[in-house]
Amino acid sequence: MADLDGDRWIRCDLGHRHWGRFGAAGLLPHARDEAGQTRVLLQYRSLWSSHGGTWGLFGGARRRDEPSVAAALREAAEEATLPVDMLRITGVMRDDHGGWAYDTVIGEMPRPVPVSPVSAETEAAAWVVAENVGDMDLHPGLAACWPMLRGALAPLVIVVDVANVMGARADGWWRDRAGAAARLRDEISVLAGRGLHALPPGMTAPPLKVWYPEIIFVVEGAARALATPGRARSRPSRGAHADAPHTGEAAVPAAPPGAVTAAVQVVAAPRSGDDTIAELAAKVRGIRLVVTADRELRRRCEAAGAAVTGPRWLLSLL
Repeated sequence: MADLDGDRWIRCDLGHRHWGRFGAAGLLPHARDEAGQTRVLLQYRSLWSSHGGTWGLFGGARRRDEPSVAAALREAAEEATLPVDMLRITGVMRDDHGGWAYDTVIGEMPRPVPVSPVSAETEAAAWVVAENVGDMDLHPGLAACWPMLRGALAPLVIVVDVANVMGARADGWWRDRAGAAARLRDEISVLAGRGLHALPPGMTAPPLKVWYPEIIFVVEGAARALATPGRARSRPSRGAHADAPHTGEAAVPAAPPGAVTAAVQVVAAPRSGDDTIAELAAKVRGIRLVVTADRELRRRCEAAGAAVTGPRWLLSLL
């Protein structure tokens, strides 16, 4: 176990002294309050600790080969009463110093919940309005990264034009549209769980190490059967448009510690698939990306403020 323990001071290639033999990770939970304001959970560090008397994140040293998501959740659970099982992980930002790195794991909660410290290194915990964080006495590492982290609080939402994407590959989809849509959904669910390490060229978004997107899978015609209860296998996305058409949903198996559960929502277009996609592109909250090669639909989605990329980008990741 001593070889796995990361509790040690080291120096990075820049000559800075850091805690964590194998790097460190922290958790940045955020939620919208009853007034619709985004709040983030911060830790007020005990005076005796490193950079004591400042506001930072719950977190600490990673163990050998420990994924950053697992490390951040473990440390947060050890330091506070935060119910980490309520979090949906949306991304990881890396602050790399050369030979040492700090990963900030970003997670969304359905609402701010009461949180109390349970470790001596924490004096207090508070849900702070995101707009006010920059004015606080922050831990230097958080202060340096906050401008980028602030922009990464918006989830990445990918709206998939399923008929268009299926038509971009010759796998016999025309013989069984519902079956082909199910295969594509399952492949995309795997992709959503492992995350995206790069976004389409030219897309404006904070440069995270990995994004864990919400994916809205829009089906029409014979593929609508995929949205029938009992047919969908993927967990519905949190944060999708509340007035979206009927969706299929079912339970998914429990994931191992540190794994990220895919957030995929199957939406059956009640009429035109293009109309549903354009409506979602305009109303869904977050950083929006639509996957389609349809020129008119592309124009409509871009006019709604969404980024658009073609099926080839998505298929290349599967």
